[in-house]
This record gives sequence, structure tokens and C-alpha cells, in this order.
Amino acid sequence: MRKKNNKLFLFLATILALASSCGDMDSIHQDYLDGEEVYAGKLDTLKVRPGYYRAQLEGQTQFLGNSTQIIIEYDDELEIYDIINENINDGIYSMILPNLDERSYEFTVTTQDEIGNLSVSQVVAGNAVGDVFVSDQDPREINDFSFEDDGTYANFLSNAQSENVIFTILDYENEFDEVSRDTLFFEENRKRLYQYKPNGNIITTSVIQSGLDGIDSISLNPLNYTMPELPYSMLNKNYFRLVGMPSDNPGTYNNANPNEYLFDNIVDWSGDDTYTYNTGPNSLPHHFTIDLGVNTDLRRIDINSIDPEIESAYNPTLIQIWGRDNLDFAETNSSSENDFINAGWVLLKEQEVAGNETGISSIIIPNSSSQKRFIRLRTLSTVGNEGVKYTELTFYGENIQPVDLDKSEFDLVNLPSDNPGTFYGAEPENYLFDNNSFYSGDLYGYHSGENSIPGFFTIDLGVSTYLAKVNMDFRPTWSFSENTPNEIEIWMRSDLENAETFPVFESSGNSVTSSPVTTDSLINAGWILIHTQSIDGENSSSIEFDVNSETLSRFLRIRYTNTVGGSGCQFIEMGFSGFGIFPID
Repeated sequence: MRKKNNKLFLFLATILALASSCGDMDSIHQDYLDGEEVYAGKLDTLKVRPGYYRAQLEGQTQFLGNSTQIIIEYDDELEIYDIINENINDGIYSMILPNLDERSYEFTVTTQDEIGNLSVSQVVAGNAVGDVFVSDQDPREINDFSFEDDGTYANFLSNAQSENVIFTILDYENEFDEVSRDTLFFEENRKRLYQYKPNGNIITTSVIQSGLDGIDSISLNPLNYTMPELPYSMLNKNYFRLVGMPSDNPGTYNNANPNEYLFDNIVDWSGDDTYTYNTGPNSLPHHFTIDLGVNTDLRRIDINSIDPEIESAYNPTLIQIWGRDNLDFAETNSSSENDFINAGWVLLKEQEVAGNETGISSIIIPNSSSQKRFIRLRTLSTVGNEGVKYTELTFYGENIQPVDLDKSEFDLVNLPSDNPGTFYGAEPENYLFDNNSFYSGDLYGYHSGENSIPGFFTIDLGVSTYLAKVNMDFRPTWSFSENTPNEIEIWMRSDLENAETFPVFESSGNSVTSSPVTTDSLINAGWILIHTQSIDGENSSSIEFDVNSETLSRFLRIRYTNTVGGSGCQFIEMGFSGFGIFPID
């Protein structure tokens, strides 16, 4: 307990007596000789900072002197604490007042030196917070998600309604089925979500301060959200191919095999350059060309190089992404930027890459609403400024469309069991793929003849593709609809080895005399049925339908199994589109 002392009163009385009289100086001198109360040094400018069921006392130490203890009194409590030098920082002494209830307090603070002298006592107000305070706090909430040129953002409500929130932790699922973490600070209102998983979970945990100038950080209950679908999708790597234009660096240095491994979904480098795209030394700047096999608004490219902890010299530091929708007059004499521009290439994005820090780069392409099929990846510099190695490329696009196949590459195979479609003077070889759907007579298309249902013919597409879409034009309904099909089957093969079916096609005049080929015969010969399409033949002059085959096809058999009149079948024009276009070697 504090000592009680009246010496201050006596000292003041002595002064008053001296002022009123020139009395006995010896008496005054004797009072001085008897001694004055000595006060211990004190903490100055006291304040109490709130904590979670505790508080922190702070005071300046310039007047602390030789005090060794602090006495804290509140309510009916008295606690004595040793002064610890480690608690002094920049002239401020700090100590925790533990085990407090959630309320306001008045603390009486006294210091004491090693011989028992006490300081002048000071009273300072403060408070501790608890669960009631926490329950009244609002976390930062996600208002919405937005898709922008540089990525997808989680947009938060203003910090005004959550004034005690000092930061918010975001934990969200990424494309690799891992959890990415980021932090939104008080002054921020949005965060970009890198490589997030569409429809994955995002959990936000707001952390508040324990009141104004509080000492504790307290996590509020987390909020759960579902992340949106991406406005773009990852392109199917089965559709990609390296074009190998004359000015391209093929990337085959040191036995590298990018045609086999650059799109195999294996991103890590094993130490064997076989599994990379490798330009070799002294190759900068350089480029190579990729056929995406689709038309798309390109939105993002993920580029994998080598983990810099293993090797960084061949990692990129500056990359350009160029695009074109076709390769007509697209070749360049060199890898110069002017040559690219003059050849009609469009610069989609230039980006610096921290190749000495990471082997993974995600490049967001601004939405240009311009469909591209061909991409040139141009590397301008690397960490070692020699060459570059890439282990994997991944592309993302919006509004993905199949590629229209070049009809000039189509050919009617005319296998022995095929109906050639040349009845009534029809010339399908000349007119079935001529991009003219106008009917001006039987000459201009395919005519099966009479008694020909079911029948088929075989087309060589001239490329291999994953068939995506078919469009067909028929004889117009105002002219004659009896020969319009009601049902079409699409069969495919990648080659014609042992592909023939029996019986051999025979006819007489404008009528078929041979028996039709059965479904079992087609199956036994290795043909694969990839689509069956019903048609309102009586009222249709054209049709377009999706196939979306997952099988790579070169040869198609178009089989008409039923027509309006049940005797013959006519086609005026026919076209196909596919995902992934692979020229025939």
C-alpha cells in the first residue's frame, strides 16, 4: 500500500510563515535539516490501450529515474510488477494488464524505487474489449466479381462500415486444386484472383483491432463465397500444333521435342531437354508459331519455364504475344517487330517476366473482341540473354469457335460401295463443295438416284480434325422436297485401311440395283458412328448441326437413312468445321 505523508503540508506552512514574518530563521533552517519526503521517479503521459480481455499500459520513461516497480490499483485490486528493461522501446514503457473483464476502468499507477520511495500517484482511464465488442463488428464483404483486361477481381464493400477491420485474408481454390492466400488491407477495396478455380470456394476472414489504438488482432467469423465462372475457358491442347513456318525457331536444340511435349500438361522440367522447347544459344530475339486449332478471343496464356532454383538462365524476362486469324502472307523475313507488323500480325500483349524468380507466368490478354487462330510467341530477352526453354504452354479463350475446313481440300473418295451421287446428270465433284447453295438444276450437287435408301458416300477432308459442325443445303422446298433427307448419320475413320464395306454399289439407269450396306457391315469395317441427325425434310432447305466428336477424323461417310419420298436423296452444298486442323503428311 502507498505510504501516507503530511510533510508537504508542513513545507507549505513554513513558506507561509516566512512570507508573513521575518521570524526565527534558525527555526526554518532546522525544519530543512529534519529532511523532506523523497519521491520515486514516475512514468509520464500515461495511456491505456485496449486489448481482448486485457489492456496495455504505456508511459514515457524520461522521469522514471531509478524506479524498479509499478503498482497498479483498480477496483479492489492491487498488483505490483517489476520494471523490465526489455519492455522499454524508444523511451516508452509498455506492460500488459491481464485477465480483465470487458468494461471501462480507472487505473491508479504508482512507481516505487528500490529503497521504497513512492512516486506521485496518477489515475488513467482505459478499457478492455471482449465478445460483446467482437459480435458488434462487421467483416469486409465481397460485393461482386469483375472481369477486366488484367484479370478477375473480387470487389469489396467500402471499409466505412467495417472501421475496425485492419485487414482481410482471402483463401481461395486455384486451378491446381491448391489454396492461394492474399490479404486485403484497410485502404484497399479489391483484389485480383490469380488462376482461381471457377466455381471454387473463397473464404474471407476479416481481422479487427481491439478498439481504437487496440493492441490485439481478433479474427471474425469467416465468410464463404463461390467464385464465378471464368469468362474464358482453357483451350483443348489436343487441338494445338506447332506450325513450323520458315522463320520460326523450331525449338529442337539438344534433342528437344516440343511437338510432343510442349502441350502435354507436364509443367515440371526433369533435367532432360527432350521435354522442352529449347531454342539453343545466341537465338534472341526469336519466335515460333502455334495453331490453336480454334478461332477464339484469346484472353490468357500460362507459360511454364524452369524452376529458377534449378536453372534460370534460359527463363524469359520479356515476351510478346502476336496473333492472326489466318496465315495468308503471314511469313516474316526475321523476328523483327516491323516485319511482324508489315506481315499483318497484331501485337496482343507485351509483358515482362521475372524469370529469375519464377518458372510460371500467367499473361492476361486484353479483350480485343478479335478472333485469333494463330499465335506467335516472341521472346526478346531471358535471364542469361542466350536462349529460352519452355516446358509447357496453356491457352485460354473466350467465344471459342471451330475452324471452317477448306472445301478446296475435300475430295469424294468413291469407294466401291459408295453411291457416287451422279444420277440425273449430277456432278458432285464439281459442285457439292463450291460454296454455292443456289439450286439451278440437278447438275449442281449430289443426286443418289432412285431406290437408293439407305445409301452413303465417302469424303476425304484433306486434313485430320475433331469434327465439330456440319452444314448441308438441300433442294429448296418450293422446287421439290421428296429427295430431302429426314435422317442423316455421320460415320468416320482416320484412314481407309480395310475400310471397305459390301456389297459393291450397282445401278441401272437412274436407279440403284444393289442391296444397301448394313449398319453391321460399317461397324465390322471399323467405321465409327459419331452423330445421328433428324431433319424436318419436308420443310427444310438447309440445316446446321453440332457434332463435337472426340475422335480425330479424316474420312467421313455421310449416310442418308430416310428421305421425305423414301426413294432418292439430294444435297446441293455441304461444309464442315472442326477443332484442331492437322495437315496430312
